[in-house]
Amino acid sequence: KGAVAVQMMVRSDMASSGVAFTLDPDTGFRDVVVLTGSYGLGESVVGGKVDPDEVQVYKPLIGKAQDPIINRRIGRKQTQIIYSRDAAAVSTKTIATKDKDRIKRSFSDEEAKILAEWCVKIEKHYSEHHGQTTPMDIEWAKDGITGE
Repeated sequence: KGAVAVQMMVRSDMASSGVAFTLDPDTGFRDVVVLTGSYGLGESVVGGKVDPDEVQVYKPLIGKAQDPIINRRIGRKQTQIIYSRDAAAVSTKTIATKDKDRIKRSFSDEEAKILAEWCVKIEKHYSEHHGQTTPMDIEWAKDGITGE
């Protein structure tokens, strides 16, 4: 059996991206979704090249409480990877993140709540498929053109 996934390419180099975990990757605590993110392409976060922003969302309160977020941390977001405009150069380049962007989060509380809800749905789907709880790590990206 096989599958083909087709997805729209988004310009996260003009916005932000990151990784979501349906459990705390440091402690194994299963009742949180941990969202990490930074500006630019997700490679910076996935590869551990930056200290990303982090938000923890308490799963039992998702969809039940106005604010299920239990922890927020602004990361240093030292650099970001963007597409290069120079056709002769490599297709991406790493640049320093502007100071004004380093002091604010790369994704909002509202975006964190939506991402966490999607993550719980994905985890539920695969857990049902496998017949046991199946924690997920999910890459996400925001389109800098549409804002979605």
